[in-house]
Amino acid sequence: MTLLQLFKWFDATPISLIIRNSTYIFPVVEVLHLFGLTLLLGTITVIDMRMLGVGMRRQSIAQVAGSLAPWSIGAAALTILSGILLFLSEAMKCYGNAAFPYKMWFLLGGIILYFAVQRKVTSPTSRVSPGTLKVVAVLSLILWYGVAVAGRAIAFV
Repeated sequence: MTLLQLFKWFDATPISLIIRNSTYIFPVVEVLHLFGLTLLLGTITVIDMRMLGVGMRRQSIAQVAGSLAPWSIGAAALTILSGILLFLSEAMKCYGNAAFPYKMWFLLGGIILYFAVQRKVTSPTSRVSPGTLKVVAVLSLILWYGVAVAGRAIAFV
């Protein structure tokens, strides 16, 4: 099966047809997607800014990250689930869109960085250098805001 055939299959699933043919489902899912992304970017930004030494200095990085982790994971889940529904309703539009692959690569990078690195360097037992924290924080901001910018670009390219 080619990538084009896979996208055509996604585009023809019953759920994609229901969303595409409904007056209200797509806008509601879009609002949920944007709400989840906004919440995710907010929590990630707070954690990353603390890692950069900006703000919330009375709390340790581990405290800030630990407090916001459930919110970040919940927001990521909402964003990804709603994103899947949006993708299904517009799979062929995404196939031909130059910004879509960038969004997916940024998303994959952000998820890998969060689970493979960021959770470890923000744990209470972490003993990493301030320089390492800064590199991880900047990379995290680039990846997650890259998801948002590339996602917004989908409407324009």
